[in-house]
Order: sequence, then structure tokens, then C-alpha cells
Amino acid sequence: MTKERELEVLVEALIRMLGKSNEKVNDLADRVNQLEVMLRESLFLVHYSIEETEQKANFSKYPS
Repeated sequence: MTKERELEVLVEALIRMLGKSNEKVNDLADRVNQLEVMLRESLFLVHYSIEETEQKANFSKYPS
């Protein structure tokens, strides 16, 4: 194999490796985004639930 061909093969291998690495980074970013959405939703539900409980407690203390 000539030096030029060896360099070409090496560059092609590096490009493939970089492509796979980018795919993994994109997959990881997708998973992180999914986790963020799930956390926001769960925090919203907890906050809403606490707020609702506090309102019920206030109504029972001070009936109209």
C-alpha cells in the first residue's frame, strides 16, 4: 500500500469515527432533553399539587 493510500484510509477511518462520535453526542443530547422535560413536568405536578393542597387548607380554615 502506498503512503498516499495509507493516509487516505486513515482519514476515512477518522471521519467514520468522528461521525459515530457525533451520533453518540446527539443521542446523549436527546436523552438529556427528555430528562429535562420529565423533571419540569414532575416539578410542575408537585408544585400544582402543593398549591392545590394549600388552597384546600385555607378554605377549611376560613370558610366563606
